Amino acid sequence: MPRSFLAALVLCCPAGLLAAEPPADAPFSPTGLVLWLDAADAKVLEGKVAEWPDRSGRGNNVLQSNADLRPTKVDVQGLPAIRFANAKLERDRLVGFLSGEQTFQVFLVMQASLQQSGSPRMLDLASLGGADNYSNKRKGFWVGYEDYSLDPNAKGHLRVGVSVGAEGAADRLAWDAKRHLVEAVYAGNQRWALYQDGTAVGHGRYRGDVGFLGFDRGSKLALGHYHGKQEPEHFYQGDLFEVLIFDHALAAREQQQLGQYLDTKYNLKSAYSEPPTQALVFEEHIQPLLARQCFDCHAGDEPQSGLNLTEIMGLFRGGTSGPAIVPGSAQQSILMHITGAKEMPPKEGGEPLSNQDIELIRRWIDSGAKARQPVDLAALANEHKSDHWAFQRLRLPAVPESGQGDTTGNPIDRFVLRKLKPKQLSLSPPADRTTLIRRAALDLTGILPTPQEVTAFTNDDAPTAWQTLLDRLLNSPHFGERWARHWLDGAGYSDTVAIDNDQVIVKPAKGKWKYRDYVVRSLNEDRPYDQFLTEQLAGDELVDWRTAPRFDDNIREKLVATGLLRCSPDDTDQGELNIFSIRYFVLHRTAESLAQNLLGLTMQCCKCHDHKFEPISQRDYYRFTAFITPALQPRDWLQPQHREMRMLGKAELAELTQQRDQQRGELASLREVGRKRLYDQALAAVPEPLREDLLAAQKVAKEKRDEIQKYLTDKLGEKFEFKPAQITDALSEPQRQHESELVRGVAALDRQEQESWVQAVYDVGSRRPTFVLRRGEFEMPGAEVRAGLFRALEDPDFPAPDTAPQGSTSGRRLRLAKQLTNWKSPAGALVARVRVNRIWQRLFEVGIVQTPSNFGRSGVPPTHPELLEWLTSSFVATGGKLKPLLKRIMTSQTYRQQSFSDDSEAANRARRADPGNQLLWRQRLRRLEAEIVRDSMLVASGRLDPKLGGPPSPTLNRPDGMVVEVGYDKVTETTTWRRSMYLLQRRNYHPSVLQAFDQPLLTENCTKRDASASIAQSLMMLNDQFVGDQAAALARRVIGQSKDKQDAAAQISRAFQLTLVRGANDEELQWLLDAFNDHKRAYANSGQDPAASHQAAMTRLCQAFFSTSEFLYVH
Repeated sequence: MPRSFLAALVLCCPAGLLAAEPPADAPFSPTGLVLWLDAADAKVLEGKVAEWPDRSGRGNNVLQSNADLRPTKVDVQGLPAIRFANAKLERDRLVGFLSGEQTFQVFLVMQASLQQSGSPRMLDLASLGGADNYSNKRKGFWVGYEDYSLDPNAKGHLRVGVSVGAEGAADRLAWDAKRHLVEAVYAGNQRWALYQDGTAVGHGRYRGDVGFLGFDRGSKLALGHYHGKQEPEHFYQGDLFEVLIFDHALAAREQQQLGQYLDTKYNLKSAYSEPPTQALVFEEHIQPLLARQCFDCHAGDEPQSGLNLTEIMGLFRGGTSGPAIVPGSAQQSILMHITGAKEMPPKEGGEPLSNQDIELIRRWIDSGAKARQPVDLAALANEHKSDHWAFQRLRLPAVPESGQGDTTGNPIDRFVLRKLKPKQLSLSPPADRTTLIRRAALDLTGILPTPQEVTAFTNDDAPTAWQTLLDRLLNSPHFGERWARHWLDGAGYSDTVAIDNDQVIVKPAKGKWKYRDYVVRSLNEDRPYDQFLTEQLAGDELVDWRTAPRFDDNIREKLVATGLLRCSPDDTDQGELNIFSIRYFVLHRTAESLAQNLLGLTMQCCKCHDHKFEPISQRDYYRFTAFITPALQPRDWLQPQHREMRMLGKAELAELTQQRDQQRGELASLREVGRKRLYDQALAAVPEPLREDLLAAQKVAKEKRDEIQKYLTDKLGEKFEFKPAQITDALSEPQRQHESELVRGVAALDRQEQESWVQAVYDVGSRRPTFVLRRGEFEMPGAEVRAGLFRALEDPDFPAPDTAPQGSTSGRRLRLAKQLTNWKSPAGALVARVRVNRIWQRLFEVGIVQTPSNFGRSGVPPTHPELLEWLTSSFVATGGKLKPLLKRIMTSQTYRQQSFSDDSEAANRARRADPGNQLLWRQRLRRLEAEIVRDSMLVASGRLDPKLGGPPSPTLNRPDGMVVEVGYDKVTETTTWRRSMYLLQRRNYHPSVLQAFDQPLLTENCTKRDASASIAQSLMMLNDQFVGDQAAALARRVIGQSKDKQDAAAQISRAFQLTLVRGANDEELQWLLDAFNDHKRAYANSGQDPAASHQAAMTRLCQAFFSTSEFLYVH
């Protein structure tokens, strides 16, 4: 490589990105070594240490440019040391330390005596984020001791303290003029530990609101004092022989190896030099002390927190916070930290464990947690297995043989008939063709069929007429709109950000509607379900968008898709609500919604404790949450307004900005020409003798002008200002045309940038560990967990897959997506079953599993389990595509049955045997969803705007509490309305006409809508302005299309067919004519002319059609 290129590379790369070469000859494991300072290497300038070189390969040399603050290099009993006496060494950036939850272990070989006064700081790890206490508050660490007047025994005891925060203290003296090896550990999750000469002298956890918040943008380092400060009381007065820092808490083996090296080198005679004592065994050394202190609470059939300490398997099994021990690493073992911090046993439970007991536990865990009882880890793993049907791999059942009543050959009918036959029941006759086309059109597109479409289908005698109709509807662009609404309910989608609990304050999220359009587009394309899910869970990890100079359609599509994970309410946009509790609420709500929507499992109960009814543990809750935590990390939080992303690559954005700035500059220059022209004209109108005095007066502040200046400015003008229109008029015609082009160009570029915003999800901050939160409290972290599925869904044949995420990202969500879409695994099979069940539910009102969000033990078992397995297998076999599955279901006789039952003996028998229609002996009568009620009125009136996609249409909250569309008071005969899914989707305040028909409140996701029948609905259909507007538009439509404007019968028949799809029979037509004539006479008697009376009476009749059960229900 050319030297010039290498130099450029070094200069361009941020610190820490170039690979550090660990010392090859290190007498210990250098893994994670960030700093290694040996006093022998110190560089002396004029008798003092100017630089202490780093041996780690990271280049973290510590320096001191101020000669007065430099330490000296001395010889102590033949060993080189750096003597600090009102001295310090610093480094402005510690390469190898990350932003956020950076764990570490520090080794210092030191020798010092107690100081007369002050609280010395031997080492300081400060945050890069700021230089003052406020900026660094709780974002760094120091190692030293504290001279507390109220606690004189603390003086000279080693401490590891959070910057301006909590402290952890050792139980013995270190500042005693003797050489010691001291260690300070931050193991993450607020856990700290201190060691002195190879013995644990303190363990604990920072509690409350004074714990560590994470390094801000990394760390800087100081030895001998705080970084950047010189207060006399904090100078360390003593010697340092060697300093090592690692970027993690060392395992016992690594710690022992390094300890032995340092002990031998400095003749410390520490515990590291002692030969191994007898092997510590659980039953002989640990169980007796646990029995004495812990068995009162942690024994028996129902131990507290699920933790049984009576046998070794209980420690490996753990409790609600996970395994109590990690063999070989006391630092990672929760048992070590809760006992070392004196949290357990609780104060009311008696005396805490002694320091000797705690040290014994540490040594036992670090030596491998040996026990005489065999530890069967495989058996532990199998304890989480479940025989519940939903948690098994997918199996393809045999299709029942054809029998009586099966006329379609569709396997669905055979499965249904097999359940009906033991009850001596059969399927009901098929519905008539008019009913079928209406049912299919509403189910697949949410759009009423036109009279022409109805006539064509009813007159089509081809054997494939029904299949042809389904194909046409499945290929309609409105199919995606209809089925997107179902998906968006499950996602909890709204166009707003926050919880939306104020009727007046509306907070639409920039570009969030693009996720809604993505769903519509994907469903119209019939995108395979595995791709559809993967894009939404991890679209950002499928493309390297961070380094892309330009965003192509693929990058945009993948980023927009992640809007799924932005659907939970987030109130942290408000500064006073941007607090940890609400941040964790957003994270947890998102994970819960995913589990409910995709896996059909309710995991809310597991947040604080193991599920009482399901094989899902509290540990499972946080393992699953860990998949999405890097993107929604509460300790690296981005407020909603800072998460917004422009769908422009760096080069695109730069070009747009440059182009817009250029056009704005041209526009300003052009307008300056016009302004200057007007200025010259205005100045020329001032008498020449007064011009100079006027210009001078205009430059003087009003309150400082003399009488002559006041007179001049009052009479001739305060200053020469011109309105934009005047400036434009002053330009020549070619200049005005150019100005108009520039205005349009700038507006187009502004619009391009504004429309580029989306709500996407991507990893933020550092990759912090995830912990079980005891009792669900973020301030009470427990055991660390790694991202994983619920244990009941794990299968050794399907380990977590390898992923290759694009760009700089954790890849966790991509791994989750791959696990959930592996249809052969138990997890993938469950995801597919849940999806198929929801599809069935949309067509039959009730799913095969009637609890669509609960496929667990506490849910309702499937009514037709083999049918569900067969449909799911069929779904997977066709690539997870929606349209083939819908066609297969809708071609079955089960779907095409009539929904009513007559008075025949067969129907009476069915009602007695299966009054709830669980066995599907007839189709179910279904109330239209709120959006389809409104859309059907628009279709009938002819005022529906069929355009797909785009920003939501705004709504308005009136003072009377009604929610209406903007422009409701300016309706004309040509006004059109968009489909309901394109209205502004709020969480709590829906348009009143939709709310009356049970549009769900989306404070959380919704997998099954209510379908009530209430008096409020009838009153809405009678009195609502929107309903009245559509009735009037329908009346105008049928009157306008009628050849004879007075032919009420023809007009009524037409309106009947447009609303109810079928034609009116003679009896119905006569009733309607009578009603029409009664209304017309009443309007005429009130003084209206014949045309107005005819229009008003027809409007009332059309409004009555909208209010009928036949209009509001799918038959």
